[in-house]
Amino acid sequence: MEHFTTVTEAMESLRQRGYTYEFAPEGNHLKANGEEMRVRSNEFNVDEFHRFEGTSDPGDEMTVFGITTSNGKKGIFVMAQGTYANEASSELMAKFSISDRADVNTEGAVQPINSMPESGK
Repeated sequence: MEHFTTVTEAMESLRQRGYTYEFAPEGNHLKANGEEMRVRSNEFNVDEFHRFEGTSDPGDEMTVFGITTSNGKKGIFVMAQGTYANEASSELMAKFSISDRADVNTEGAVQPINSMPESGK
């Protein structure tokens, strides 16, 4: 999996790989921008994600998700830290909690720093 420096790079890579719809939360479903397509949390899967941390402003933290709907439509959902708290149901947002799901490609995630072994041991 490729690691990206910017949100734009990640989105462009996803688009080139067929993730052409852009989704935004609307209550208990995602709505494709400019389309009538709406999907509930049980109607899509998270294929991969790429997390970006703001170096100087925590408000710049974003996660780009590549998702596939149950009818095979692929799209992108960009979640800024805290942005959708009032726009989406907790059930919908729980779908994007991928830390305990082995089926999601997490290579784009921020990885913990391994502690250095103590010298002489």
